[in-house]
Amino acid sequence: MNLDIGEVVSRAWQISWKHKSLWLFGIFLGLIIFAIFPLAFSPTLLPIISQGSETSFTPVFLIIWIGIILLFFLASFPITAITHTSITLGALHADQEKEKFAVGELTKKSLPFIGRVLAVMLLFAAGMMLINLIIQAISFFFTIVTLGFGSLCLTPLFVLMYPAFMIASAGMEQAISAVIVDNMKVMDAAKKGWDLVRANPAPIFVLALVIYLGVGIVTGIIMLPMFVSLFALPFGFMEQNANWTILSIALGSGVVFIPMFLVFNGWALVFMKSVWVLTYLRLTRGSTSQPVLLEAAPS
Repeated sequence: MNLDIGEVVSRAWQISWKHKSLWLFGIFLGLIIFAIFPLAFSPTLLPIISQGSETSFTPVFLIIWIGIILLFFLASFPITAITHTSITLGALHADQEKEKFAVGELTKKSLPFIGRVLAVMLLFAAGMMLINLIIQAISFFFTIVTLGFGSLCLTPLFVLMYPAFMIASAGMEQAISAVIVDNMKVMDAAKKGWDLVRANPAPIFVLALVIYLGVGIVTGIIMLPMFVSLFALPFGFMEQNANWTILSIALGSGVVFIPMFLVFNGWALVFMKSVWVLTYLRLTRGSTSQPVLLEAAPS
């Protein structure tokens, strides 16, 4: 079935701009990401902030710190699944021009799908991680055997990994849409996602470029000032007295750019999920037929 890329992107843009309440899911996910940064950098920042005072990290402190990081990491998976499922349901409702929906209502409706969506995400993540480890092992072996020349020969392979991962991510998104739209089980949805990617490689790759490369570049531009302020912050505590000029600039830029990033992240996530669910609908049902939103069966 032919896919009208322009229609999909245009419709996704309309949905993402009209239904701004969906941005809240992306903003919430962005807040979770920002909460991890202070925790991750705390062992580095605390000795600098404490200046001359004695600061020692006991094994108990390190165990607690690692435990909190792991809890955040583990919690991020179901939170990501909930936000992605809720946004997909919202985009699906919007495309069918159904009655207005509330954020709480979408979250409640997403709960029956969470287990299967999370399983699809973990399945594809494990597959991509395994492929990456195999390629890294091959590269390491050739580097040792050829005294470094093998890594140069394998450079094109590493370059090709990026479009391969984009295609794999597109397959995962189609599988997630299959779970939500057609109420499929995990393995059936994964197979459906790959079937759609194999049958429509060119349009899906173009959409992946628009989403992952285009949106990613804009995100990087917005995040750059935030990272500058983040890495400048410790320098404000390196002198005996706090350097309030550096701290003011760092904190001021953070106050400006962090909300800007959160809002953009909210819109971008809605736009991306809308593109992928619309792609699934157009490839499986055409541009005119309306899908039937099934009630989720038990996982």
